[in-house]
Amino acid sequence: MSQQESILKDLKVGDLVYHALYGKKWIGVIVAFKDIEHVKSEPKEKALVRIQPGTKFENFFKDSTISTYKINDNLGYISSHWLFKLEKKEKWRH
Repeated sequence: MSQQESILKDLKVGDLVYHALYGKKWIGVIVAFKDIEHVKSEPKEKALVRIQPGTKFENFFKDSTISTYKINDNLGYISSHWLFKLEKKEKWRH
């Protein structure tokens, strides 16, 4: 069963996120969350992420070694703890 919000972090479906290891050039949109039962490690929560077209990592899942988490070349599951929300920058006014 998928959920609309992460139980681990302040993330929800529709959030624009980046990956802790790849930085802000890895940009995706959270489509869903799911607890993966057959995962031996913690945390078990995964986010279904669609990588944004035109970015450096747009085919991130193409060569993924774990085909279980790959849906297609730019859609797949990532452990939620690796994801961070991209925050909107407010324009500074003087």
